[in-house]
Amino acid sequence: MKSAQLSRFTRSTQRQENAPCRNCATIYSGNYCPECGQESYTGAPTAVDFIYEFLTRNVFERGKMPRTLWHLLRYPGGLTVDFLEGRRARFIRPVRLYFGLSVLYFLLLSLSTSTEKISSELIKASSQTIPQATAAAEKAALNKPLVPDPKKNREEILAKISEATDVPDFNIQFFGNRFSQDPTENVKKRIKDFVKLPQEEQLHQGIQALFNQAPKAMFFLVPVFALLLKLLFMLRRISYGAHLLFAFHCHAFIFLCLIFLLLPLPGIISVPVQWLMWGYPLLAIRTTYLCSWPSAIWRWLTLSILYPTVIATTLGLATLSAVFML
Repeated sequence: MKSAQLSRFTRSTQRQENAPCRNCATIYSGNYCPECGQESYTGAPTAVDFIYEFLTRNVFERGKMPRTLWHLLRYPGGLTVDFLEGRRARFIRPVRLYFGLSVLYFLLLSLSTSTEKISSELIKASSQTIPQATAAAEKAALNKPLVPDPKKNREEILAKISEATDVPDFNIQFFGNRFSQDPTENVKKRIKDFVKLPQEEQLHQGIQALFNQAPKAMFFLVPVFALLLKLLFMLRRISYGAHLLFAFHCHAFIFLCLIFLLLPLPGIISVPVQWLMWGYPLLAIRTTYLCSWPSAIWRWLTLSILYPTVIATTLGLATLSAVFML
């Protein structure tokens, strides 16, 4: 006979028959409680249970993923319209859909892309152009008459530039001696160490920082995209939550296309996918916001100009902060 301590580990998958739920005490019969949704089985789950739960609830969500992706592809803006009109249970929730596709994309990107390879390609490309520029500069210098230059000492010039760009020192005293140190010293040290590195190592660190910060930056950029939509549709007085819903669905489609482009596809297939990824927001805006073609086009063009600028600025700042300040 098993003790009470060991009986809790015994797995039981029997159907509940007019018995109280162990979570909310609701009397029910079946495999799941109708009040709180807890399953009726008790004891320790198996490894297969964990795998099944992860795939059904997080990846496929009990068959919803294929239906959601197909609806996202064939009907631009349709997921947003269905969610706003109350048809929600048949599809995956917007945040989960966006988060799942974005995580999958960055995971596949990290597995298929090597920062060392990108750095070497950039070094190779720059090595082909720098000698040409150097030769042109030397030719121009030969044709230019010699003029005496008082600042011949290169070390003196670099010292003066370093003094001119030096950050003033200050101490943080109000937290006590533990924090009474110059917070700029670490940043200045990282900048000096970075400048001393070879060009290939600088590119490698920059690309690595970009890959590390891109997922965080993209999750931050979705609310910015919704804010731009809020400004473009300001006269309609649509709630910010509706724009945010549209932003999650639109970015989910973009990440789906990016995942597709990671595959080794011929140009005849990848080029239409890129054009579709660029034009999808136009069709989605017209469907979701019930705009005429001229109204949808000028808003889409405005987004196509402003949003890439915001993306480039955010990724650049995130990369610089990761390289120099962390």
